[in-house]
Amino acid sequence: MLENEVEIKSSAELLKTVEGLKNDGYRYATMICLKANDGHDLIYIFDKDYKLKNLRYFVKPGEKPKSVSGIYLCALLIENEYQDLFGLTFEGLAIDYKGHLYLTPNSPKAPLA
Repeated sequence: MLENEVEIKSSAELLKTVEGLKNDGYRYATMICLKANDGHDLIYIFDKDYKLKNLRYFVKPGEKPKSVSGIYLCALLIENEYQDLFGLTFEGLAIDYKGHLYLTPNSPKAPLA
């Protein structure tokens, strides 16, 4: 685990922690999705004064992680991208493209899953 990484155990904890980072002046940089075991690791990356803070949240198979787009609107793009590419479903997306941000109806479903 990285020195600047925080392990998140639940969607409620994720939203509370992200809200706290926003209130502390952190900028949402991006999110990384990695296949891990039977699920996915989501690594949320934040920046403040050129220092990064990472939140790691393991998404179990079939789990629908909460969207952070209600806190950082820009997150809706990467969350929609991971719905397209990995087949995840984020609950509460500010704008939900339902698996068609990048993929057309004839595209393979969740090609990176």
